[in-house]
Amino acid sequence: MKKIGYLMLTFILFVPTLLLQNVAEAANHTVVNPSVTYTYAAMTRHIQSLAQKYPDLIQYKSIGKTKYGRDIWAVGLGHGQATVFINGSHHAREWMTTTINMYMLEQYAIAYSANRPFEGYNTRQILDRTTIWFVPMVNPDGVTLQQQGTDAFPASVRQALVQMNGGSTNFKRWKANAQGIDPNRQYDAYWRTIEDNIPYPFWKNHKGTSAVQTAENQATTSFTYEIDPEIAVSYHSAGRILYWNFHTLPQNLSRDKRLANIFTSFTGYRQVRPNNNPSGGGYTDWFITTFGRPAFTPEIGIKTGETNLPLSAFNEEWQRNKKVGLWIAQEGYSLWLKKNPTTPASPTTPTQPPANPLRRSLNVTLDGVNVKKEIPAFVQNKVAYISYKPLLTLYGFAFFWDQANQKITATSSASGTATFTLNQTAAEINGVSSALQGAPINVDGTVYVPISLISQLTGIAMTMNEKGDTVILTSPDTTIPSPAAEIITEDANPSSTPIPEPSPTEQPTVAPDPDAGES
Repeated sequence: MKKIGYLMLTFILFVPTLLLQNVAEAANHTVVNPSVTYTYAAMTRHIQSLAQKYPDLIQYKSIGKTKYGRDIWAVGLGHGQATVFINGSHHAREWMTTTINMYMLEQYAIAYSANRPFEGYNTRQILDRTTIWFVPMVNPDGVTLQQQGTDAFPASVRQALVQMNGGSTNFKRWKANAQGIDPNRQYDAYWRTIEDNIPYPFWKNHKGTSAVQTAENQATTSFTYEIDPEIAVSYHSAGRILYWNFHTLPQNLSRDKRLANIFTSFTGYRQVRPNNNPSGGGYTDWFITTFGRPAFTPEIGIKTGETNLPLSAFNEEWQRNKKVGLWIAQEGYSLWLKKNPTTPASPTTPTQPPANPLRRSLNVTLDGVNVKKEIPAFVQNKVAYISYKPLLTLYGFAFFWDQANQKITATSSASGTATFTLNQTAAEINGVSSALQGAPINVDGTVYVPISLISQLTGIAMTMNEKGDTVILTSPDTTIPSPAAEIITEDANPSSTPIPEPSPTEQPTVAPDPDAGES
């Protein structure tokens, strides 16, 4: 194996251009594909994949089920006690807002894991202080009906769906949920006085028979109370306009107007002028009047008729909105801190140990290649710890993070499975209980485990040099290829891990769309 390590090191030294080209190609691989029609099934798979890829950063759960059994997924990104909330697809045909939510989630996770800024924002600092919660698809039944028609629903209800669609079997214009109720006219904010109501189940504008009667609205309302966000953003389409004021209290006007102006500076979306008697029932209408906090409804894209935005619209709208989530999180933390002035700036969670003055950094070599920058390690209380995820990723492991129990499961078809819990020395390796030399710990958002756990799971040999400042890792003599050639050696960020990273606008003149968003 020493010979293999030497050959790999020689390859890296003499063919750096080819190596970095391969790394760049790998970095372009992302989970979320915004160039295709974004379905409920794809979103569900992608949420699960992202949680496995970033188990220390992303958590998810179902906050309810629709009439036809589809989960309403909530996804948390970050570690902070302060929270903000972003959602999409209240309206069925507006599913590109789900794509925006999911793409934003992934791009921020990539930047955080690589410890690099995103559009000038310090992702590590922001996401260690704040958790961004997403409900990317509030109305999965409606989205599925709009995209796939009645074939995706029980035969017993198909005729009723067609009747609610005005007798048409073409559902491309559909906005409501699959019960013919508009989820964005369902919130308990001036619900009784909503204008232009269709008095029966229909493909648009039926407010229902009582406020918050749908499963979608009950789930979203309950979840909002649960996470108690400082700021909410509810994405809609279309019109490139921004709603920000709904019976906003006088003492909050200057605060919310300042934020609306920043939102407009990022997106170019024209602010809708508030009137004295706005029609209510929308999510941000309810959030503003219930919590007295800032909330925004951006309408992405330019309307192209009674249907969804074309796929070609995504890139432009992403460029306009890509900074919004981190900016909202930063602003949300500032608002939260005013109410919690004695709380430390860095997160204080059960998995975040205090700084340890006895922690001593280690150099790391893998098959003869120095990988300290990509796979950090240290000694604490005479136990050698290493960042588990970048190392095990090289050996083909996938990961699952159990937020409720603070437990991580790492699985590989070649090497087996390990399950370990933060701050506990009991683990299970390939079905056998094992007592670890030290408890896995979270340090600045990165989970470290005793190197002996990695060695036991994979067969990697571990030795220390004579000075005791370098841990030497050697791949096992098995069919597992040496991963040394996959390591970036020159251009890596000093505190990053080798996880792939991806790669003022003109004011619109279009008038507000009377059938869009919350109007």
